Amino acid sequence: MSTGTPAEGIVVGIDGSDSAMYAARWAAAIARKLGEPLRLVHAHPGGPGDDDEPTRAVLDDAEAAVLDTETARQATGERIPVGELAIEKIPVAGRPANALSDLSASARMIVLGHTTTSELQSMFRRSDVVYVANHAVCPVVSWRSENGFQPPDGRPIVVGVDGTELSSSAIAESYILAAALEAPLVAVHTWVEQSTITYGEDSRFTDWTDFATFERAGMVESMSGWASRFPDVQVEHRVERGKPDIVLLQHSADAQLLVVGSHGRSAKSSAILGSTSQGLIHHSYCPVAICRTR
Repeated sequence: MSTGTPAEGIVVGIDGSDSAMYAARWAAAIARKLGEPLRLVHAHPGGPGDDDEPTRAVLDDAEAAVLDTETARQATGERIPVGELAIEKIPVAGRPANALSDLSASARMIVLGHTTTSELQSMFRRSDVVYVANHAVCPVVSWRSENGFQPPDGRPIVVGVDGTELSSSAIAESYILAAALEAPLVAVHTWVEQSTITYGEDSRFTDWTDFATFERAGMVESMSGWASRFPDVQVEHRVERGKPDIVLLQHSADAQLLVVGSHGRSAKSSAILGSTSQGLIHHSYCPVAICRTR
């Protein structure tokens, strides 16, 4: 079950771990919904053209896991798109993070298992997940779950909205995925008193209702273009008081996917500056999609 190298596709980094296998199964469901081929990629230390037995075994196991899931879905009578899922197994030479970052130039999305380093460790020891999320030019999903593999379902997709260009990329991706998965969309904008022009000693006594209403109106306006393109997507706009990483982490407990923008900082800079995406990569209860403009 193999095709030639597609120009687009959902790329999955395969390293033999359970997390990567879950990521591959999740990515297969996304590939079907988006009408994209699935590209299973395993990086090995050999030279170009080398294809050793361990590499082939890792890729074969990942393909088997995907096909088993597809068979199980059809057996339950679940409605799935017509057409066979195209799967390509790709061995590449070199470091996984570099190889996947290079592939991002032609990929629709990259999906990885969860990082095995803490935020502090990521400052000093390179995490492949963090590196790819910081350097890829296409959306990168770090697959995470508290309850093992969970396929796309009726839970909402949550997108962080802050009014920046990066936020626009996250909004676009969230609408596309919500439409494909027939899922509701929850748009979350956060704020803290320190970010307002009225912040001061008396701000703790301020009625922030009008401010929240104003911020919500701006969020609705920033999403209006995509709302008109996807009128069937049910959207809830929420303005919540608190730091974005903390608020979005709370939402991740009930979501099937978080979508956020990222500046693509280095791991060290992100840890120092408190990057929202970096925190969610390490702590989210559900998969996290990191989006940057191409």
